[in-house]
Amino acid sequence: MGELVKLIISEVKMGHKVKQSLMSSRIDFFYYAFRNVLLVSIPLLVISTFVLGFSVSHSSATNSGSGSDSLSISILSACTIDSIIESNHAATVNAGTHTSDIGSTRVNAYCNDNNGYSIYAIGSSNNVDGNTDLVNANISSNYNIHTGIYDEDNSNSLTASSWSMKLTAGSGSGIDTNTGSSIPLTPPTIMNGYNNYNVIPSNYTLVASRTSGTNMTIDTDVTGSYFTTTYDVYASSVQPAGSYEGKVKYVMVHPNSNSKNTIPDINAAFAAAGKQKIYQDENDSYYAMQDMSSEICNSITRTGEITATQLVDTRDHKLYWAAKLDDGKCWMTQNLDLDIGGTNTAPLNSNNTDISTTTSGSGIYTDGYTERDSVWTWNPVSTAVTSNYYIDNTTVKPSAWPTNNYTTPYSAEGGDTYYYTSNSSSGDTTYNSLATCIQNSHTEAECKHYHRGNYYNWTAAIASNASGNISNNYTNAANSICPKGWRLPIANSDNQTTYEFGDLLYTYYGITQAKYKEGDVTNSVSYTSDGFVNIRKSPLWFVRPGYIYGSTLDDAATSGSYWSSTVVNSNNAYFLSFRSSGVWPSNSYDRFFGRPVRCIAR
Repeated sequence: MGELVKLIISEVKMGHKVKQSLMSSRIDFFYYAFRNVLLVSIPLLVISTFVLGFSVSHSSATNSGSGSDSLSISILSACTIDSIIESNHAATVNAGTHTSDIGSTRVNAYCNDNNGYSIYAIGSSNNVDGNTDLVNANISSNYNIHTGIYDEDNSNSLTASSWSMKLTAGSGSGIDTNTGSSIPLTPPTIMNGYNNYNVIPSNYTLVASRTSGTNMTIDTDVTGSYFTTTYDVYASSVQPAGSYEGKVKYVMVHPNSNSKNTIPDINAAFAAAGKQKIYQDENDSYYAMQDMSSEICNSITRTGEITATQLVDTRDHKLYWAAKLDDGKCWMTQNLDLDIGGTNTAPLNSNNTDISTTTSGSGIYTDGYTERDSVWTWNPVSTAVTSNYYIDNTTVKPSAWPTNNYTTPYSAEGGDTYYYTSNSSSGDTTYNSLATCIQNSHTEAECKHYHRGNYYNWTAAIASNASGNISNNYTNAANSICPKGWRLPIANSDNQTTYEFGDLLYTYYGITQAKYKEGDVTNSVSYTSDGFVNIRKSPLWFVRPGYIYGSTLDDAATSGSYWSSTVVNSNNAYFLSFRSSGVWPSNSYDRFFGRPVRCIAR
């Protein structure tokens, strides 16, 4: 009793001014995502003058000419936030006591867009977004101070320590330091109960908003639009002594209407949708692949390499590169490496895997599935084939593989062999480990893009125990082993208009326009001059891992083939196939072949 608890509560201070040094280039992804519209600090004028319709007659001095000038002015949007610490967020309190109004920071907002702005907040202790604790680095996490609202009239709130935050909108008027005249404030509205003490949010939560523009006069002693932040802490009587630190990030989204946001990459899109990063390792945290949705993908306004980011698969915590590509769809740009039946893999169910909860319709099957509380789980009839071989342009036999078996799901776990693309048509360079790949003058990102992943027969790829049940040509399997929110690409269709592999390769010059437009996508199609190079480099990163035929691995580092969701008949399925001589966007062959998988967002 009576031991001192020193509570150090700090916040990320935001803004573009150099003297503030406010942004973290690694963690503050949400602000970074919008910097292309936020970092313009003053309005810009683009002025052009045109002389229109001016002529002078030479036939007579009595004829008069006429002329006109046209002036066009564009005022660009300028929205940003900065902050001023009015008093530090730090306090020394006795155990068993409550302290409020700890510190004050003024967050200034400027935005000349008539749609206004929104400001979101999230707890970010230990540089982990979504962490809402006050943390003592020298004490077990069991003693962290959690977010909560102190209530002296409720005995339950006194049993554990807690902290909370409050925002107060600015009021009054500012003074123009140049003229001395009064300037009215344009304060935000405090949202979601944060005008009183409220919990530190674990997801991006709207805390302040304006539905119209603000005063843009910066040379005032009080800004035109601002709010102040302060914190409240209760230290229980059993809270261990020590220093505790926490952090809250505040980020601006412009304009106010989410439908009008400019979202440049996957990280920004996940943040705007209120998704929470998942802690992955000591260096960074990542969004979950399972949180992807069509709304998130469609909200991203840029495409190509610039949108690439790493996402984590919650089933086994493996990381995958993904990007919104120029065909307008979000793709994995790295091969799936899920170990079916692996000891470190969670059960595959409709909460984490591309498994439909519908029991009837085209491409639906129920064999091997169990249902509990509306959650469907796939129970494969066989476990994965574990194979620790490495590949050096040679054929290697897995320990087992079903020959000419169209129904039993099989997967071969290929180890940590990495392939690095080169301009060579005969074969890509192969490395047996990530470290070896990096040692040979390749970046870690390049090597990870070129991890070959696992090989699956088509039955396993569609998360089935009886794929022969789906036999009608052009039918697309409803399920897959892709993460929830993702699916296998469509290679063909009954109306001959949907070829997602073909669309992608045409977009990146992998195949000639004439052949593609003719719909000749099941036969060999020639590349354009740079197509074979483009298919294997950023942003597509298609590796050539070969395939398993019977019990033999063929064409490693020479050919690439990737399963689609599309059926040919009861024995065959469509797949993308390519090598130096040509590409088959909708090739077809036996389902028992082992091929890699690339997933596309639903």
